[in-house]
Amino acid sequence: MLRRLPPQWILMAPGLLILIFFFLLPVGQLLLFSFYRTTADGMMEKAFVFEQYLAFFKDPHYLKILWRTLVMGAVISLLCLILGYCLAYGVARSNPKNKYLLLLLIALPLLTSAVIRNFGWIVILGRKGLINQLLLNIGFIDKPIDLLYTSTGVVIAMVHVLLPFMVLVLYSVLDGMDRNLESAAANLGASPSKVFWFVTLPLSLPGIVAGTLLVFSISISFYITPALIGGPRVQVMATEIYNQTIHLMNWPYASALAVVLLVTVFLITNLYNRALRRSSAQGAGIV
Repeated sequence: MLRRLPPQWILMAPGLLILIFFFLLPVGQLLLFSFYRTTADGMMEKAFVFEQYLAFFKDPHYLKILWRTLVMGAVISLLCLILGYCLAYGVARSNPKNKYLLLLLIALPLLTSAVIRNFGWIVILGRKGLINQLLLNIGFIDKPIDLLYTSTGVVIAMVHVLLPFMVLVLYSVLDGMDRNLESAAANLGASPSKVFWFVTLPLSLPGIVAGTLLVFSISISFYITPALIGGPRVQVMATEIYNQTIHLMNWPYASALAVVLLVTVFLITNLYNRALRRSSAQGAGIV
């Protein structure tokens, strides 16, 4: 039977099996659990009801958690894009001898445990941490400000955690870009700023799309950083799903929260892609 299959299917078979068993089947199980009913004694009863979804959309508290998760994901993606683009552009335009060293330094945080990095941020963001002490010493503030267990602290730590992903994606696009196009635009009289806005930036759009979608998808589903840096004050969807599953043992509701988050991410990324494609098509038509 294997001889009848095309070679490409044989090559894809291991990856497809892993995708099916470790992604599609668990997601399907979550979807099934989300329609189950929770009995009075806290047990899970097989059924096909929508009460978990109705309970979510009727509760302003959980809608606020979803909104906070999406807003934080958007802010983190925007900050990573701004910082990551500058860093990736600098690495891509640096001396070839220094590129590998710079890329190693950028990827080095990925080799460190996320838990260790977050405990480091707990020390830095505390009321007696490095940031507060620095601001107090220069006279910028009169008393320590609260950064730990706040949304601001979570955003700062998440940007640090996810910035390497954005840089590596953007670097691959910027480094593979044809530099002759920039030189041609400059020879035709374009200033450096116009070369960047009308040549470099449009050509790097695939990297921007891929990087922002990657960072956004990871940030809104990340658990460790919001749990350690945000604590119980900053509730996001990932921490609430964990709370419903482990502490409250309400698996049907936790499954419904996971499905809502998954569908929301899918819709946002789809709309984002369509908007960018439409704007790119309009820009090409104008040119």
